[in-house]
Amino acid sequence: MGLVSAVKDRSARAIRRALICVVGGIFVSVGLGFLTSAAWIMLEDAYSAFAAALILAGIYTGTGLIALGVASSSSKRDADATPPLSDPATPPKPGATPPLAEAFIIGFNAALAARGRGPTDGK
Repeated sequence: MGLVSAVKDRSARAIRRALICVVGGIFVSVGLGFLTSAAWIMLEDAYSAFAAALILAGIYTGTGLIALGVASSSSKRDADATPPLSDPATPPKPGATPPLAEAFIIGFNAALAARGRGPTDGK
């Protein structure tokens, strides 16, 4: 029963962490709304409503474009970090087979030889 309780504990922690992240995201969104409202009031007093709208739109658009650029550059780096897959048509290099698999193949060939069929060498 220890495994089941460990899985329950992990899932409860994951749910709690996700819920805290959602609540934190909501509070950040509300705070960003109030910050935008305060910036609007300040910019409208200093300039005009049109200028305030342009300034805030530029700030949000610029921040969004920077975030998209960072996200796309990190995905390119992640794609470059993965090793290229080998061509499935090429056979593995000698010695690249794990020892357990080699032992299985040797035993399989020995069984075939004992039955009179001969070892399989792929020809």
